[in-house]
Amino acid sequence: MDEQWETRERVIRARQELEASHTGWRRPAAYAVGVERDGVTGFGLTNAGGNHLPAVVLARVLGHTCGTATYPMTLDQLDEAIAGLAPAEACPDFDHPNLHHWRELRAEVAERGGRPVAVFVGDLGDDPAGPHDAVLRAALKG
Repeated sequence: MDEQWETRERVIRARQELEASHTGWRRPAAYAVGVERDGVTGFGLTNAGGNHLPAVVLARVLGHTCGTATYPMTLDQLDEAIAGLAPAEACPDFDHPNLHHWRELRAEVAERGGRPVAVFVGDLGDDPAGPHDAVLRAALKG
């Protein structure tokens, strides 16, 4: 890993730079990476109204810019998202829940099978963009 974002300010600057250079980017109201296995989708961690650095890292990997959409992911894409977010781990001011979750999900899929899936919700008033999105919306409601 070449670059480390060791301070809160550097993490914020990295997020700002990634957002500014991702043409058409608009922050989602909610997003998550989960796993689909045997026809069932589950999300161990959901994000609503925050954690914008992992959102833009993930969006850049998947080519997402705005709106509500779901993306079946390959393990290579998940690895790329993990690598893109990993420099933030050098900053002890944040807990990095998405990074930890993505690594755990990666290991789980490698061991137990299934397919990672990402969901971005542009606006919580949008209609769900399919069954994965519906599962995320249910998880957000608790």
